Amino acid sequence: MNILISGGGLAGLTLGYWLKQFGMHPVIIERAQGLRRDGYGIDFFGTGYDVAERMGIIDRLAQQKILADGVYYVNEEGKPLTQLSMDLMQKVMNGHYIPLMHWTLEEALYDCIKDDVEVRFGCSLSAVEQTEDSVQVTFDDGSIETYDLLIGADGIHSNTRALVFGPEAQYGRYLGYYVACFAMPDRYGVGNTWKNYIEPQRQVGAYCSNNPGELITFYMWQAPDTGPIPRAERLPTLKRVFKGMGWLAETLLNDLPEDAPIFCDTVTQIVMPEWSKGRVALVGDACGCMTLVSGQGASMALGGAYLLAEALHTQPDYASAFHAYETFLRPHIEQRQKSARDFAKSFVPGSQLGLMVQKVVLKIIARDAFVGVLRSMFGGDSILQTRALQRLPQSEGALIGYSFSGQIHASDYETLVLDIDHALEEHKQVQLLFELKDVTGIDFKAMWADLKFGLSHGRDIGKLAVVGDQRLSEWMAKLAKPLYAQAVRHFSASERAAAWAWLREA
Repeated sequence: MNILISGGGLAGLTLGYWLKQFGMHPVIIERAQGLRRDGYGIDFFGTGYDVAERMGIIDRLAQQKILADGVYYVNEEGKPLTQLSMDLMQKVMNGHYIPLMHWTLEEALYDCIKDDVEVRFGCSLSAVEQTEDSVQVTFDDGSIETYDLLIGADGIHSNTRALVFGPEAQYGRYLGYYVACFAMPDRYGVGNTWKNYIEPQRQVGAYCSNNPGELITFYMWQAPDTGPIPRAERLPTLKRVFKGMGWLAETLLNDLPEDAPIFCDTVTQIVMPEWSKGRVALVGDACGCMTLVSGQGASMALGGAYLLAEALHTQPDYASAFHAYETFLRPHIEQRQKSARDFAKSFVPGSQLGLMVQKVVLKIIARDAFVGVLRSMFGGDSILQTRALQRLPQSEGALIGYSFSGQIHASDYETLVLDIDHALEEHKQVQLLFELKDVTGIDFKAMWADLKFGLSHGRDIGKLAVVGDQRLSEWMAKLAKPLYAQAVRHFSASERAAAWAWLREA
């Protein structure tokens, strides 16, 4: 299968690697002239860490980490108020945490594919046309090529999304903030730390990169959405917004050359009703940007790319693959988007009272006793490790099958609901198969989700086949009727084929 990937960032490079590993033939195009060495630091953990580990690049990334000492919140004079140490962050993330510069991860991913996958820099799309059998793309130089699939991995301002799904304004959800960052020499003694100073409605931070003596700054402020800030107006805007602010806020800006490059953008999420259309699908920020406030954009970009490649490898056709990828990943993206929207308000408090509350909370939770709380806040678990369900390739139309293993979570039921709702768009009822393999339990939120699932969709399920040799599978079959389906049968693991046959009966 020949697949064009539009976008050579984290999601695109990861997707290219895994598609090649799974025997497909990807080509990557990237608008930039080469790998970029701009952007900001990222917290790398969870799902992305898991994918990088499977790619064999964790040791390389660990050697290029930043922030050896931790994150400090300081007062207007630069004196520490509280600290989030790297030792604590490692405990929160179960030892799977590396603070990195964005470009460090991008370079490592590129080195994984540069000898095996074609990457065309300085290239972008100008038109996309689909037929029943292919996707025809026109490049910005006027040349035309045909592929089996097109994947948009070109970020929050995705050109692919604009060409196929419509303008960004339809999907952008502005959270009320702008961000800016730039690099400069560390003449201020910041060293191997990230120091933050916060006032109501604005925040400034500074931290070391992995280039000796280089400092990366971070500015974030609350403001109405007035659209993109032109490059020539970025430094004057920052000087105006941060005038009179304490610590290094004004000093950094006054020391910056007038022509220095400044990254600047809105804090905007991308929320879409569907991530694919025909033979075109989106991945990463192009379809589910969570914003930098979530701390998981890079991690989930790698995770989404892996899951999409895996689905294209395991599912019987591209349509089933796109559907399986989206129904599994969407609940996790939406959960993290919601957390980011809630967290943004406390990340840069809008009032003096909010700032006081933030300081108290930070002093309380930045200690070992609150590792569990912090893990829940950061969402540090890998969804590849915790996922309890896998969509079975026999699924087709109104016939849906899933295997369950490990602990069942509420997000698993959200995936089921998405899948069933999709099938009900064309069918009056669905037939379900649940195969239980070494299920270890169900968390509390999932128990409530299970009840809601039965109440909302029980009438839509004609038959439910429960397959497995665990006692739990027999128990589930006995309790399922009449709440979860009109007809329920239990089958042993050796009777799996018979279970599918029973579901297919008229």
